[in-house]
Amino acid sequence: MSQDVRDINGRLLLTKGKAVDREQIRLLKMWGVAEVDVQGPIESAAAPLDGQNPKRKAIEGALVRMLQNVDTEHPAIVTIIKSAIEYRFQHNFMLGFEDPKRLSPDFRFDLHRAVQTQIRFSEIQLPESPQIVTQFNEVAANPRSSGNDLAEVVNTSPSLAAILLKIANSAIFGFPSRIDTVSRAVALLGTREVGSLIMGISVMRLFSNIPKDLVDMSTFMRHSLACGLLSRIMAARLNRPNTEQMFVAGLLHDIGRLVWYRYFPEQAGLCLELARKTGLSLYEIETECSGINHEQIAAQLLDKWKLPETLTDCIVYHHRPSRCPDPTGPGIVQMADLAVNALGLGHSGEHAVPHFDARVWNRLNLSPNALKISIGQTIEQMDIMGTPHWGLAE
Repeated sequence: MSQDVRDINGRLLLTKGKAVDREQIRLLKMWGVAEVDVQGPIESAAAPLDGQNPKRKAIEGALVRMLQNVDTEHPAIVTIIKSAIEYRFQHNFMLGFEDPKRLSPDFRFDLHRAVQTQIRFSEIQLPESPQIVTQFNEVAANPRSSGNDLAEVVNTSPSLAAILLKIANSAIFGFPSRIDTVSRAVALLGTREVGSLIMGISVMRLFSNIPKDLVDMSTFMRHSLACGLLSRIMAARLNRPNTEQMFVAGLLHDIGRLVWYRYFPEQAGLCLELARKTGLSLYEIETECSGINHEQIAAQLLDKWKLPETLTDCIVYHHRPSRCPDPTGPGIVQMADLAVNALGLGHSGEHAVPHFDARVWNRLNLSPNALKISIGQTIEQMDIMGTPHWGLAE
């Protein structure tokens, strides 16, 4: 090394003059280091891509199709495509798309009319905020409460506590020793951070009875968790305050879609069918066929729960960040959602990524290399964490 290397929090990782090998490069990526200055030759961390490999070409073609609504020549999108090709190739993870079929205008009109009719005679019964979140906030608001008091609330749900500790021990928080109790998590992360994590995890667990023929909740939650991790990593790299909110925003970005799946399964099934048959984005079809999309449903739900506006905006505007008073947060979540869809880390029901707001992303000024490292760090953490048991049946 030609100089000391520190992570995004200023922690010393490698001292000047130390030799760098492949394993250290892997660890530096995991800790979020995008670039370092070195002297002398260095071993390549990855083999060059073979652009002529048939499997790579097939993956690339499917990704371009998934990203048909965005500018695939934009530097950030190029970075995502390259990362996704490499990840899917290494894991033998192909994309399974149907050939889009052109549907008659009558079919689309009939579907539109069917969905509108069903919604007209139904009411969205938005769920209440999870009870454990209310209890945690009440205890946290008491000045006499301790970390042990807060831990007692969380520990009433063993699966919630297990997920919390798994996330707290990920490298995105960067603690050198293992966090093995909830009370220690509260002491090290802080009440606000733990409260945000609990809220995000608990909200996802509300939707346990969604029909599996609509969406597999384990893959939906894997997609959501990856979005949360990547959102937080990018927010920290951009020195954005309240990065714990960015994790929750990424985790809950599709919460409105879960309301669709749970309370309107027939309408959701029709929209999913149309998305599969046409290759159009599910987000566009929601609006066209029902007059309301999952962002708008999320706005109603989050308003009912009286969540902070800074968090709500990141969720409600993640497909339209330029319409938000502060587009930074929604822009980060939009990029995380796009990247995670391309990588195939879980699935939310979307087959064609909606449009990408390049103007907002360009203003964030995160370099393609920093984006690539952030994606790599997310993959590392998802591989380490696996698929958490969310305790859906608890």
